[in-house]
Amino acid sequence: MITAPEIAQSLYGAWRLARLDASGLDLFGDDAEAFWRSFYAMLIAAPGFVILVALRLSGLELTSGPIHTLLIEAISYVVGWFAFPFIMLYVADQLDRRERFFRYIAAYNWAVVLQIALLLAVNFLVLGVTMPAVVTGYIGFATTVAVLVYWWFIARVGLDISGRAAAAVAGLDLVLSFLLSVVTIAMLR
Repeated sequence: MITAPEIAQSLYGAWRLARLDASGLDLFGDDAEAFWRSFYAMLIAAPGFVILVALRLSGLELTSGPIHTLLIEAISYVVGWFAFPFIMLYVADQLDRRERFFRYIAAYNWAVVLQIALLLAVNFLVLGVTMPAVVTGYIGFATTVAVLVYWWFIARVGLDISGRAAAAVAGLDLVLSFLLSVVTIAMLR
């Protein structure tokens, strides 16, 4: 079981990385135990994810019942948490960065908690304030860019790779997230 101080330290490390402070990486372990323990972030992020899913699904016409929807979303959530690290294991090998893989994924997983918190804040802002659709679009775009920069920075410092290679890793994550979202929505309709 993970302790509250470990959670606090991991979230603080993710916060420092969000501020583009590479020393935040030092707050994560670099072994298999740190890698596996970082998946506790999935449990911490789950309530926020449930709210985001409810907001996303509220505007869609679904043919699936509530149990079917819950199962599909739950499976998608778990697949999303494990697919990227699985793919990154291969990518890290190709980049000759296997020794940095565990710390990178630990930092990445804890960063997802902050990412979900940001997405919740943005969604509540957009829902709570009446604004033109174009402004909402700009806010959504700015949020996406901020998350991509965050992913890019974690890849760059976590794997100790070039900015271009880090951009490719962030792009891979974006494509994987998009594909998973499309498949999930298609299964719900």
